[in-house]
Parts: sequence; structure tokens; C-alpha cells
Amino acid sequence: MILKVENQLLIIRVHGRSAIRRLRKCFVLTFALLATSGYGQDRIANTVHNLSTGGPGTIRAATEQQICIFCHAPHNTQGLKPLWNRQLSLSNYQIYASSTLDANPGQPTGSSKLCLSCHDGTIALGSVLSRADQIRMLGGDFLPAGLTNLGTDLSDDHPISFYYTNGIAASDLQLKAPQAIAAETKLDATGQLQCTSCHDPHRNTFGDFLVLDPRFGNLCTSCHQMNDWVGSSHQSSSSSVSGAALNDWPFGTVAENACRSCHRSHTAGGKQRLLINLAEEDNCLNCHDGSVANTDILGVLNKFTSHDPRNDQGSHDPAEGAFITQAHVECADCHNPHAVAPQGPTTTYIPIGATLSRVVGVSIGGTLLDESQYEYEVCLKCHGDAAVNTNSNIIRQAQTTSIRLKIQPGNPSYHPIAASSPSSDTVSLIPGLPQGSRLRCTDCHNNDNGPRNNGNGPDGPHGSSYEFMLERNYTTRDGTTESHAEYELCYKCHRRASILGDESFKEHRKHIVEERAPCSACHAPHGVSQTVATGSSDHTHLINFDTTIVRPEPSTGLMIFRDNGTLAGSCTLICHGEEHRNEEYP
Repeated sequence: MILKVENQLLIIRVHGRSAIRRLRKCFVLTFALLATSGYGQDRIANTVHNLSTGGPGTIRAATEQQICIFCHAPHNTQGLKPLWNRQLSLSNYQIYASSTLDANPGQPTGSSKLCLSCHDGTIALGSVLSRADQIRMLGGDFLPAGLTNLGTDLSDDHPISFYYTNGIAASDLQLKAPQAIAAETKLDATGQLQCTSCHDPHRNTFGDFLVLDPRFGNLCTSCHQMNDWVGSSHQSSSSSVSGAALNDWPFGTVAENACRSCHRSHTAGGKQRLLINLAEEDNCLNCHDGSVANTDILGVLNKFTSHDPRNDQGSHDPAEGAFITQAHVECADCHNPHAVAPQGPTTTYIPIGATLSRVVGVSIGGTLLDESQYEYEVCLKCHGDAAVNTNSNIIRQAQTTSIRLKIQPGNPSYHPIAASSPSSDTVSLIPGLPQGSRLRCTDCHNNDNGPRNNGNGPDGPHGSSYEFMLERNYTTRDGTTESHAEYELCYKCHRRASILGDESFKEHRKHIVEERAPCSACHAPHGVSQTVATGSSDHTHLINFDTTIVRPEPSTGLMIFRDNGTLAGSCTLICHGEEHRNEEYP
């Protein structure tokens, strides 16, 4: 078989059957290569990776008409696959690092190194090995500043050049095993994740040369399998992002943007975890200011007392666990953005709301929990044994700052948060709130304009117009004239008529109305810890005196409450100048 070209015609002379068979194979191979090459060339020609004079982008050559030459050449290359026609950068790169990263990426390798020979901005676009002279480019020889020029600082870019192994997937638990990732997101021949796992430089079907449609998080979830992501608010919300003040989203709705709502895989503002904005809360408040999400959290944060994440910068770390050593509050301390789900209105007790799904916490026993099952466990991360200053102006007879210790079921008394209360003396409960009912922290600490106070604002302890971030007013000032408004929080659960009618204590009315003593003068709302309870005094019925109002009886030096059984007791103390010496009731 002889093949030669004469006047641009292919002349084929065949001798023998074996030559014919070889010719058939040659045709199959040739046409396959031509088809593949032509299809690839066609696609590249229509993308911004076509740097020739006919390229569609603003970055292109002054006179060079060849397309592939900017990356590939059949001769005079370094021998790097695939026929690489460029020098490799000698730069030392800053590598992505994060406290939640289980992989161990090093300096770029493989195809990532090839990509960076243009995209780190250190090598001229027209500097190719197969040409003695550099190809001149219009508007500048180097990749201009912008999102595509990654520079040599890759700490704000998705990690690359690491071995994606079953071990990493097993330790992370929210990564798919390498054999389970989408076929389009290929690892390289050595099992490393590279730029080409997400980008196909020859094809730009989905924009940014991505290998999968990025809408609805398709590309991210080809490797990442976040707990409870499916059905979560950020996965399913159809809210439009067009009204947001800071619009950094490529698609129209929250659901379409999905992961892209908060994360940016390149040139991220918050390097660790690739958040769009450096300030963690900005990634939430961009939407939760009422412009996208239905809840205007930003407005609530501006109230008199609040859990305002804007007061802290760089203090929170997801790897800190549940034991807080440095007081701070960030949105992610209480909410898992990958699992948070809408919480519908309910009039019945629920252990924990859907907005707190998959959040770490502290148990009533003080142990670390990977996932809170009760709302109070989330709160105890900061308000348990951690030294978080709540600026309380009440000094108690039995004093402790730990809410975890105050609500222990083994205490002399406690509000029924961690467990139901066995007491049968609470005769003042409102209709529909039976003995043994459980409370959540947010039944008292909540937005004063939230749905649980018949308001139209967002639910939750983001902020309140009242002290201690209370949902309703709770006056602790001595000398207060009694009214429903002054003790509205107490009267939410306890019938005012019962209290003032002395059904549980024969002198409630005298103390509250006539003497104008606040509820807090005698009662501590969370409970009284047995670890600090004074041996000389009983602390049932949440009795733990405010020592700025109640003082020891002068002749005995005692400040004592004695529980004498059902709805009975006695006091030895002085209050408002009146001495009580073993004064009994009823």
C-alpha cells in the first residue's frame, strides 16, 4: 500500500488483501481522529480559549491565526503531555488551607500546573515553545487583572493537586467516595483532583468551562454530599436574588445559585471555606435583610439587645467544637446553612426547631454533642459553662453564671427546660399549659415582634427591644408599680388573676402590688443550682433572693426560706424595712 499526495489529492495504491485490511483500519482511525479533532477545534474556536485573531473574546492575538498553538504544538515542546507548548511557571504558590480541610494539598501538579501557566498571570500569553518569537497580543501580553487571573496566591481558591482518597471521604463524612463522584468530574491518572476535575478547557457548554451545569449545585454536589442539604432552605428556595443590595450571584433564584449563594470557588473573600465575603455574617445578611429571604434578621440585630454577629470578626471557627473559649456569636454558631430548613408555626412543644438542624451543642451533663437534639443544647455552647458575660444586674443569694447548672433536673427547683418539673404547686398556669409542660429557651428569649408575641417579625433570639433579649417585658427594678405590661413575660404562662388572687402564696398581691417588689426579688427564672444552693435555705419554687433587695434579718443574721410542704413555707429575712422572723404562710 502506497499513500502519497499529488496536487492536494490523496493517491492510494493498494496491493494485496492484507493491504486492503490495513487500509480499512487506517481509514477508521483517520476519520475517528479527524472527527474528534474537528469537533474539539470547533468547540474551542467559539470560546475565549481561542486566542487567535478570530477569537470571540477581548483577549486575542494581533496576527496569529492558529488556535491550538497557544497550548499545544506537534514539535519543539518540552515533551509534557498533551504536547504542551508553554513554559511552566516557577512560582511558589500560597496554597488553600482551612481548619476543616482533611486533604493535604501541596504545590500545583499535573494539569493544574499547565492551567496556571496562563492563569497565574506570570507568563505572557504568547510565550510558546514552538516559536522563536513571542506571539504579540492585543491590549497586553499578560492575562489582565480579574477573576481569571488567579495570581500566585491560591489560598482563596478551591484546593487542587491533592489525592482524593477513600480515607479523606471517610474522615470528612460529607464527601463522596472517589468512586461515587460524577463521571464528568474526573480525577487525574494519579487520583488527584486538579483544575480539570471541574473545568474542561476545550468545552464551554456551561460557562467558565465547567464540566457540569453549576445551577442547583450540580457541580459541587458531584463531590460534596452535605448532611440534610436536600430539602433545606438554601437548596429549595425559589426566592429571587434580584433585590439583593450586593448581587454576586450568577442565577436568578436561591435554589439555582445553591452553593454559589455563599461560596465562590475562586478569589473568595473569606479564604477559609471559600465564602464570598470576608465577614462571615455578610454572606447571610446579604439575603436576610428582607431583600431576598422573608426574614429581616438585619433589622432585628439593630435592637436594644441582640446576638449581633457584626461585633465579632474572625473569632468563630467550625472546628472549635461546642466549647467556646473566646466569647463571640456568628450565624453559624446556631445555624447550619447546609441543613437549615423552614420552621412552620406550632403551638405544641418541639425539642428543636428545623432552623437549628445539624448544629453542634453541649448536653445538660456538659459533654460535647456532634448534633444537638434539644434547643437548649445549642444555647449551652455559650450560656453553659462558657464565660459569656450577660451583664445581669441581679446578685443572687446562691450565685452562678452557668445556665447549664441552673436548669439541671436534680436542682431544688428549675424551669422545665431540660426536663419536666415534678412540682404540683404551680397552680397559676394558663389554660392549655398543663402541669409537666416543657419550655424552650426561645419561649422567653426571642424577638419581641416575633410570631410568638403575635408579631410579624422573624422568630428566634436575634434581637429584642427588651433587656436580656426577652420576648416580653420583665421588670427587675424594685419599686415598680405592678401591671400586666411590667411583668408581661411572667404572665405569658402564669395567670395574672391567680397570682394577684394569692392562689399559690397568700401574700403575692401584698408583695407585688402593695410593696411594689418585682418578681425577680424572690424568684430566679432559670433555676437554682444545687452546686451553689445555700445549706441554710431551701430553694424550691425558684426562690433565690436578689440580695440588693432582700437582706439577712438583723437579729439572727439569717436570710432563709423554708419549704414547709404544699403551698406552705416560712421566711427569715428583712425586705423593704420589714423584718420577717420565721414568718409562716399560709
